[in-house]
Amino acid sequence: MPPHQVRKRLTTLCVLIIATFAIAPSAQQQPPRFGGAYSGLESRRQALVDNWVGRFVATTGLKMEPGPFYDEILSLSTKTTFDAVTHALLTTKLTDRSGASLGDALALVERLDSVRGEVAGVPGDRQFRLYVRLVSGALETLARSQQFKRAADNAVYHKGYPTNYREQSGVPSIQFSVALDGRQADIDVDYRRPTFPVALFNGHLTASNSDVRAGNNYDNHVNRWSGFQNWWRSFFGVRQERVPEEVAAANPLAGMRTPRVGRKNIDVMVQDFLNAWLVEGDIIAAMGYISERSYACLAQDSDNPADFDRGLAPVQLMIDMRSARESLGAHSSLDGLVVGTRLSAPGVRVIRQPNHAKFVIYSVPDDAAVRFDCESRLTLDDPSGVEREYGNYFGATFYVAGQRGYPVALLWSREDGYWKIISWKVGAEDEKAPPPEPVPEPTVARINADPTLVQAARGFLENWLVRKNYDAAFAYLSPKSYECYNLERREGEPAAPSPEEAGRKLRAALESAGKTVSTSRKLESMLSAADPVHPATRVMDHPFARVFSLTSIPNALADAAECSARAAGSTIPDPMPLEYGDGFGMTVRFKTRAGDAPVLRLLWRKEDNTWRVTSYGVELP
Repeated sequence: MPPHQVRKRLTTLCVLIIATFAIAPSAQQQPPRFGGAYSGLESRRQALVDNWVGRFVATTGLKMEPGPFYDEILSLSTKTTFDAVTHALLTTKLTDRSGASLGDALALVERLDSVRGEVAGVPGDRQFRLYVRLVSGALETLARSQQFKRAADNAVYHKGYPTNYREQSGVPSIQFSVALDGRQADIDVDYRRPTFPVALFNGHLTASNSDVRAGNNYDNHVNRWSGFQNWWRSFFGVRQERVPEEVAAANPLAGMRTPRVGRKNIDVMVQDFLNAWLVEGDIIAAMGYISERSYACLAQDSDNPADFDRGLAPVQLMIDMRSARESLGAHSSLDGLVVGTRLSAPGVRVIRQPNHAKFVIYSVPDDAAVRFDCESRLTLDDPSGVEREYGNYFGATFYVAGQRGYPVALLWSREDGYWKIISWKVGAEDEKAPPPEPVPEPTVARINADPTLVQAARGFLENWLVRKNYDAAFAYLSPKSYECYNLERREGEPAAPSPEEAGRKLRAALESAGKTVSTSRKLESMLSAADPVHPATRVMDHPFARVFSLTSIPNALADAAECSARAAGSTIPDPMPLEYGDGFGMTVRFKTRAGDAPVLRLLWRKEDNTWRVTSYGVELP
């Protein structure tokens, strides 16, 4: 960036900070009140909770009323998931081809079996969804409706629920994933449009895709389904009731870079950060404890984290911190304002310190810190290479103003001799809802792979990611795959007006993705296979099965996966003929330091006796 642009950007940043933080002291305010209560649900959604709790009580013998169960037992993420998904179902009206009413989508749900919000350590397709029993004939209603179509079945995600009915008209959209019995289902809302190649490198998207709280998902929700309230909006668990006023201030950047207490033990640093923020309202001093590395926690929810403006991240953070503190009102100390809460992550060790009642401090091993760290979710690397060592990271956990449902976890690491916050998470609670009813495990047949297909698949990946020979990699793509560019392009990118232009853009996307990955690396350190779980697929055994999966798929599934079929909205016949041999699937994902990223799906066919990729897509749970 030229020097004059740097100066201009810094000047803009200073002006924004001055305008934001020159705030006069405010009067004492009442603690914020949070919504999302059972009493706020309309009658049909209350009835689902009533039936769910009634069956739970009958099974366990425990005495529990639906209201207290929903309000006091369920976690925050469980309630936001139930609220968002049932609201989308309730406000989605179904009609047949003639326009005759088929009711709303919530009427397809007979009973609620479980709600899964955020669940630590499990894949994204087992979080942020409802597990339900559908009414008899629900699949027939979905098939008759104009609003839903049976899209390509779930091949990698939604194990045990292969049949996929997805709402049309783009994202956000409701997805019904249904078991083979036609009655058990998991239902979620997909808020993100998976794009190639951007989505491949964001290890957070597999969870945030269906979490209404993440990024701009709430805005997308209300733009599609009106009348939904953001009752959970908060910063570090504190409800933000109003926007700060703007008056004059001086020298706002002073003290932002270093903690004011100097190089002290971690417990002293945590206490002074909370004092500066919540008691004194000195946001500039509090920012001295926040590392620039933590800005990744703001970026990770973006569809393209690389586009996130980290230069303005401190402004956003300070606005949120000031607004949260103003919402809490004046307090003379941390006593009763923050309360320590326990963390159940494996490997962490509690540290004895005098403020244990206010915040609990843990020594966090390196391997656990990597999984927690926001920056790691955006860093391509093999997580298995991180060893279990202690002393480099600490965690601090607490909740604010009695909000047990909003536990805060801060990850601290040393920078220039100071302990600083490098990552945070709010609402990382243990799941308390009853588990869903089990579905039969799919039995997947295994066959030997065609060696020439294995050679082609590995050749494509080697040329693309290791040798950086993008022309050779592009040569594996059939012209039929070019039409997928318009289906998988980034939001805001213009559609390609011709197949030739789509091919040029696809070739450029391959090169852009390849340059994201460092050189002189082995595929095994960059990629991992995403094993298919669809019962109709035949998994192919081959020497590189840990790096990428190959499958023989039913011809009907292969035909529905073609770019032209997807663009035309083609559906899969039901029942699906189990005929094979025309198309073969490949699934692979990039490794990030915090876990696996979304899945890249490729369809291989033979053209003129040569293996070519005829379709591709990025799959989110």
